[in-house]
Amino acid sequence: MTIWHGPRGTRRVEHGATRRLREPLLVHDVVSGDDHTLVLSGELDMAAEDELEMAILSCANAAGLTLDLSQLTFMDSTGVTLILLADALCKAHGIVFALVPGPRQVQRIFEITGLLGQLPFELEPTA
Repeated sequence: MTIWHGPRGTRRVEHGATRRLREPLLVHDVVSGDDHTLVLSGELDMAAEDELEMAILSCANAAGLTLDLSQLTFMDSTGVTLILLADALCKAHGIVFALVPGPRQVQRIFEITGLLGQLPFELEPTA
C-alpha cells in the first residue's frame, strides 16, 4: 500500500486501485461579541454529524450564527440536514442566521435540492 498526497487530496493506492482518504471535518468557532461563525473545513458527511450538531446547538444563545462553507471539500445530504437544523434553531431562538457559500461542488447540492434561494446565503465577494 502507498499513500499519495497530490493536488486533489490524499489517496491510498492498493493493488493498482486508487481510493480517496476521507478528510475529517474541522469546526472552528470564531466568536465576535455575541456572534459565532463556524468555519467548516474538510468533509461534511455522516461521520461528522455529531460534531457539527453539537457545535450548532452550543450557539443556541448567540445573537448571530454564520456557517462558513467555503473550505468544505465535500458535503452530502447529512450536511444539508444539519444546515436546515441550524436554520430552524436560529428561527426558533431569534438568532440571525447566514451562510457563506461553499465551493462549486457544495453549492451544487443546494441548487439540486431547490434550497439555494431558500437559505440565507451571503453574497459571494466580487473579485
